[in-house]
Order: sequence, then structure tokens, then C-alpha cells
Amino acid sequence: MTSNPRRVDDRQHQLKGSLAQTTVGGRTLDHWQVEATSAGRVWYAIDDEARTLWVTQAGTGHPKQTDRPRRQKR
Repeated sequence: MTSNPRRVDDRQHQLKGSLAQTTVGGRTLDHWQVEATSAGRVWYAIDDEARTLWVTQAGTGHPKQTDRPRRQKR
């Protein structure tokens, strides 16, 4: 994650849609995630100017923000 924060593979990728960017310290940054376990995630923002990764969320459960709305049965 720190040596190549924009590497894309099965477990590391940029978040999608409205989650693809986040604001840290008043600046809009690219927002990525690493799947640490089957459900655990670490979300981080890439600050190229400061050469810093800001951890925005870490948890052992699947983040609800990425869940797709379920279709209602008729």
C-alpha cells in the first residue's frame, strides 16, 4: 500500500462512484481501499503533494457504504 498506493489488483483498488474521492484538510483526494481480510477493509486517501496516505476508515466488517441497494421482491 505504501510503496505503490495506486496499484490495482484483486484486493486493492480505487473506490467507485461518490466514494472515489474524499476531502481531507479541505483538499479533494483520490480514495482507495485495501481488502485486508474477506470482510475487513482499510480505506485511505492519497495525498501526492504531502507524499502521505491518510487512513480514512479501517474495520473488520464490510463497509455498509459500498453495499448496493437490494431489489425489493414483489
